[in-house]
Amino acid sequence: MRGARPLIIGALVAIVVFIGLLVWAGLAGVLLETLYIILIVLAFLMVVATIAQIFSIVRLVSTINTVRNEMEPLLVSVNETIGIVKDTARTAGHTVSAIGTATDLTSNFVVGPSIRAAAIVTATRQVFKTFFGRGHVLSQYERRRKQQREAGAEEE
Repeated sequence: MRGARPLIIGALVAIVVFIGLLVWAGLAGVLLETLYIILIVLAFLMVVATIAQIFSIVRLVSTINTVRNEMEPLLVSVNETIGIVKDTARTAGHTVSAIGTATDLTSNFVVGPSIRAAAIVTATRQVFKTFFGRGHVLSQYERRRKQQREAGAEEE
């Protein structure tokens, strides 16, 4: 608002001076000549405004060309980066596929049979304990109770 105040005051002064000039020209009898002069001044201002607009358009075109020239290397760099990212993603996909295949192979031929063999050995041991051992298999609860009693006896 501060910068607009001098502009408003200047416009009001110009209007008052213009109206005063018209009143003086009407009283002096030179109103037609004054109007011709005002038309000439307005035509001159219109030519100046047109030249300023042409200059602004030329500068705008120059700025657009400069921005376009500066953007071309950037776009080339972005396209190269996108290509690198695509290649990296493709390579990562192949790596994940290879790791998945190796994991499947390991679980099918190493881990699976090892677990089955351990389960068979444990089951066989339990069967032998049942038939040739104490006559029944202790439950997990009974084993823990027995271990707790033994641990309590050792502390005393």
